[in-house]
Amino acid sequence: MNEKFYVTDCEGPLSINDNAYEISDYFIPEGGELFSILSNYDDMLVEKNIEGYLAGSTLKLILPFFKAYGLTEKDLVEFSEDNINMVDGAYKMINYVQNIMPFYIVSTSYNQYIKALCDKTGFCYENTYSTQLELDKFKISDEEQESILSIRENILFDYGFDNIHKQFSEIISKMQINNLIESVTPVGGVGKRNAILDIINKNDYEPSNLMYSGDSITDCEALEYAKDNEGISISFNGNIHSISSASISITSTNNLILALIADIFKNKSTEGVYDFISSYNDNPLDSILSYSKNDEITQDLLLSKPSIDLITEKNVNELNEKSKEIRNKVRGQKIGNLG
Repeated sequence: MNEKFYVTDCEGPLSINDNAYEISDYFIPEGGELFSILSNYDDMLVEKNIEGYLAGSTLKLILPFFKAYGLTEKDLVEFSEDNINMVDGAYKMINYVQNIMPFYIVSTSYNQYIKALCDKTGFCYENTYSTQLELDKFKISDEEQESILSIRENILFDYGFDNIHKQFSEIISKMQINNLIESVTPVGGVGKRNAILDIINKNDYEPSNLMYSGDSITDCEALEYAKDNEGISISFNGNIHSISSASISITSTNNLILALIADIFKNKSTEGVYDFISSYNDNPLDSILSYSKNDEITQDLLLSKPSIDLITEKNVNELNEKSKEIRNKVRGQKIGNLG
């Protein structure tokens, strides 16, 4: 089927949240720092190219600590519902894109957060893929709870790779609570690409008709898939990992530029998007006025002045520095620094 379709990561292109980080920071003493340490450990494991290891597994590694501090699925749902924070323009963007083309979220986030976000924004939950978590199915004994609390202190004291690896591979792996870790398959890295393949197979889409946007290490395989199949591959306020994997880098405090590019892609295909980018970098004002057919989107884009760059091997580091400033401004430095 020759229909264009848009798949996006959630946290970054749509919301400013890092839900798992925020849950950790709220419910666990020094939980934000603990999550950041585990996230860095996760990134290092991804970079080692360990077969079968999925990017985004920080969402697995943090789970014993959730249980040790008594978190329930009800806590996750209520916290998520109360703490949905969207990128400027995201509500309009979601409504606009859902009306013009098939639109999907593929997110590493827990399903409880994605459901809460869909309820708040009107995004179709049936068009989402996320990390499924059944936290309440698993119990933690008093003995293991004490051990996990001690391991938390240990990791905060010594956050070197070898120490963390020892805690998980030699100690936690032998606990009953490790069954909770093993029960979760994060939708990150290869998992996001597999979700895209599932979308394509179920709907008989052509890979070249894919537009994908993401911002982190969990998006690399999806961004590369879109790029390799001559679709549209966008790093939106992305870190070095996503920029290295995408074709287009966008930095903006407002995400309505994604709605405009989706519209152009739908009507004028990949070539039309690249024509727009060339025109935009020559004369942003005239280009927006020429290509945008929605007055609200036009006004917001003229005010937000997004930066759009084609990515080459030579400008990756330059674009990373450019993106880092806006990324930290939009999402905050602590979240912005996560992989």
